Amino acid sequence: MVEGLNARGLGGFIDIDYAIVRGLAYYTGVVFEVFDRSKNERALAGGGRYDKLLSLMSDGKVDLPALGFGMGDVVLANLIDDVPAAAAQRDAWLKQERACDIYVVVAKEERRSDALALVQQLRDAGQRVDFPLTAAKVGKQFQTAELLGATRAVLVGDEWPQVKVKTLATREEILVPIGEIKTALGQ
Repeated sequence: MVEGLNARGLGGFIDIDYAIVRGLAYYTGVVFEVFDRSKNERALAGGGRYDKLLSLMSDGKVDLPALGFGMGDVVLANLIDDVPAAAAQRDAWLKQERACDIYVVVAKEERRSDALALVQQLRDAGQRVDFPLTAAKVGKQFQTAELLGATRAVLVGDEWPQVKVKTLATREEILVPIGEIKTALGQ
């Protein structure tokens, strides 16, 4: 294994450590951990070989060798924050990308299932859509929409089976029958 890494020019990036223990009984071979060069954080990722796991999980129906790993999102976020060039790339990407196009505001909790159906319909049409996971005041939901960079909000409330479509930049609102929502949103 080490010879193969050396042949690929990766030998300088590995340290053999026979003390690493992954702690799960199904590993059958090499285990590994991935660190940043400074090793200021705990492992970014860790994993290893588990050649009998698929056989174990499939009651012997599938017997293939395997390798897997898991990554730590908090550790990765810390590393990005610690590397100015990486943080700059993340920030530039976030400025150009919105978290969502449309935010569905649930103005009346009794309409949450209708709002969720609308969210799914808009997502199926290729829109990036977000909504509140729990009950929240309408004003707070509009704040969240703006924080996420949404260009429009769709308010589901007392007007049902119509919804209000609000363009967040201009504050312009129109009332739209639910059956015409895709057309109103330019779908």
